[in-house]
Formats: sequence, C-alpha cells, structure tokens
Amino acid sequence: MKHESGNRREANPKRFSSKSLLSPALLRTGLIVICFAMVVALGNRLYARKDMTELSHHTLKPQSIASVSLLVDPLDVEVFINPHDPHSEAVTDLLSKFQTHKNNINVTLTDPALDPTRMRSLNVAAGGEIFLRYQNRTQRLTQLSEQSLTLAMQRLARADSRRVTFTVGHGERAINGETNADLSLFARQLSDSGFELDTINISEQTTLDATHGTLVIAGPMRRFLANEVMLLLEYISNGGNLIWLTEPASDDGLNAIAVELGIERLPGVVIDVAAQQLQVERPDFAIANEYSRHQATEGFSTVTLFPQAAGLNVQAEREWQVSALVQSGKQAWTETGALTGKVAFGDDPREVSGPFPLVFALEREKANKQQRVIVAGDGDFLADAWIGNGGNRDLGNRLFNWSADDNAMIGIGAPARPDAQLNLSRVSMFLLAGTAFLLLPGLMFSAATGVWYRRQHG
Repeated sequence: MKHESGNRREANPKRFSSKSLLSPALLRTGLIVICFAMVVALGNRLYARKDMTELSHHTLKPQSIASVSLLVDPLDVEVFINPHDPHSEAVTDLLSKFQTHKNNINVTLTDPALDPTRMRSLNVAAGGEIFLRYQNRTQRLTQLSEQSLTLAMQRLARADSRRVTFTVGHGERAINGETNADLSLFARQLSDSGFELDTINISEQTTLDATHGTLVIAGPMRRFLANEVMLLLEYISNGGNLIWLTEPASDDGLNAIAVELGIERLPGVVIDVAAQQLQVERPDFAIANEYSRHQATEGFSTVTLFPQAAGLNVQAEREWQVSALVQSGKQAWTETGALTGKVAFGDDPREVSGPFPLVFALEREKANKQQRVIVAGDGDFLADAWIGNGGNRDLGNRLFNWSADDNAMIGIGAPARPDAQLNLSRVSMFLLAGTAFLLLPGLMFSAATGVWYRRQHG
C-alpha cells in the first residue's frame, strides 16, 4: 500500500506541470501575436502622412492653408449627400485635410432623403450641396474641390464686402467678355473670392462715390469726354481708390489724371531682350522679376509677363507716397519706331533704357482714410490670354487686395487647379514601356522557371 501511494505522489506533479501546457514554441508564438496586435493598434492611432507626388496632389496648397487660417472662429460644414454616394468618401477626405490645419471645423453629413421638408426649405440641389457657416455668414457649394472650398473660405473671411467698379463705354476690357483681351477669368476669380463686381458708365453720372470700393479703368480704346475727366479728378480729390491699367500710346484723354497723380507714361512700347531669351516670339513683351519692398509685393518673386506694355516714370510725387512695385529688366527699353526688321535702342532720343517702372502704387491720407491708387503700364497681363503666365494672376490678386485695403488677403489668392496631364519625355516613355513590357515580365518568367527547375531536379 505504501508503495502504491508513493507512486501516486510522484505522478501528481507531472500531471499539473506548467511546462507541459506552455511550450517555448507556443509561448513565442503568443508573444509575437500580442506584439503584432499592439503594433496594429498603435498604427491606427499614431501615423504619419507624406505626399510623394510631384505636384502634391494629396496636400493642401499654401493658399488653402493661409485661407483657413483667416477663420478664427469655428467653421460648421454640413454636407447634404447620400451616404452611399460614391463621392462621399472624397468629400470627407478633402475636408479632413482642412481639419488638420484648423481643429474647430465641425463636419456633419446629412442624408437628404431623411428630411425632405428641410431640404425643400433650404432649396438644396438635387445632386447634394455643401453649406459652410461662419459667424453669421453662409456659403453654398454644389461642386467641391480644394479651389472652390478655399475661395468659399476667403468669402467668409471678408466681414465687409469689397466693391470693385469697372468703367465702361470707352472700349475698356470687359469683365464678362469672351475675347482674349477681356478680363473675364480674372473677374470671375475676384467674384469667387468675395469681391462685389459692378460696371459704371461715367457719362451717365453726376458724381462718383469715393467713400467705398475701388474704381477700375481697364485699357480704354476711346477718349473720355471732358466732363468724365472732371468727374474722375473729383473722385481722386475726394480720396477714391483707383486702379488704372493703361496702354502704350493710348489716346484715352486721361492725361489730366496722369498729371494729377504725378505719373508720366513714356513714349513707345517696351522691348525686352530677356523675353526673347525665354523664347517669347514677339519683341514687344517685357519680363519682370524685380519687385520693390512693399506691402502689395511682400514675399512675391515669381516672374511676370507684360505684353505690349508702356514704361512709366514719376513726374512729381506731391503729397503721394509712390512705390515702383514692378521694374523692367536692364535689357529693356521703350521703342518708339516700327517693330519690323531689326529693332534696336537709340534710334529716337525719346527712347529710355531699362530698368524703369511698369507698375506704380500711390498712397496718401485723404478724406480721413488711406487712399490707394495703382497705375500699370499694361492691362494685358490680366487679360484672359495671359492671366495664366508666370505670376500674373498672383500679382493681380495682390494689387486688387491692396487697393481694397484688405491686407490679410494679400498674397493668398486661389490655389491653381491640379494639372491632369502627364507629360513624359521620349526617354521616360521608353523606360516606362521597357519596365512594363520587358523587365517585369522577364523577372516573373525567371522566377517561375527557377521554381520549376528546383521541383524537377531537387
């Protein structure tokens, strides 16, 4: 009996041994699974995002980041969209990019089918809409993109409307025209960013309001009448803001305005050798890359193109604070002769060699406010045909925002639409084709051949 009980006591420790339940291999496997689960859990909470595309398609443009930073208070965004709509994911993804730069953007997704009465009261479009509410102002978008959302934020950031009135009746560049010389593209962008645009025929007016907004004279082709010039002089005398886009040898009847401002329009058209070096075919194009240290051009260094521009000069500064915002290059001159054959400087004593100003900014205290005037020797740089060249669009935004005394918006502008084209050189196309049709299939065939050989020959 003692012998049997002794055997039972010896067997009990082995029966309940932990070593038999948790082998080293099983323990290692469990630890690996636990570590992997912890890495996955941390990866869902802590992650880094890097846009490696050449044009940064998945990153907000600097203009978008600057625009959202203007909104200090919370921004409420309500998206009316069907949750099964294939575009809903793209909408939330774009809004999340803005939320990374502004943590008080509140996004709400609303299914229009759940509350048709509210949809009718808000007059929501059939395809869905996006409402942006900031302070007491609302913006509505039917199509969402980074550009449209950025411009909507700029409109919300403008607490007061900025009125811009363009003169008409003298062959000026139209803000809703369809020719290459018109300003329709730039005018649409001004409107999208919150400017209130209007037109005025001065011949039908007895006075001009100088207390609000900016008056624009955009390259008139016909002369202003004497009474119209008197109204313009009175407007300037009363402290009105003005943007004057003049042209070479322009017979616009506005010499009295130039004298009042102390600005001289140099004879001839600007010729720039630097433009020809950039493969610009016409000789009467000016390239500008020198800008003064001024609030309107602070941080701006992009090359701008001025087709058929007039050089400018200061006659008398008077009480104005004058700044030459844009300068021509040293290789430029004003040509008064015909632009045929060999064009050279010095044929006429009236010709002036560069550098000389192309755009002036004038400022003074008048009528208990800061009066601001822009005089440019060219209006083509904002025309539909040339607005997309270099920094022309950005420069135009800066000039109009400075004239409107909207300093916070200077330098922001609108983000350019992403380039949907893929341009490859001939070498790149051959490399891509060789990789897709030769290298990758060859590697896969070699790997398959190696596996077959090992199975056949051990």
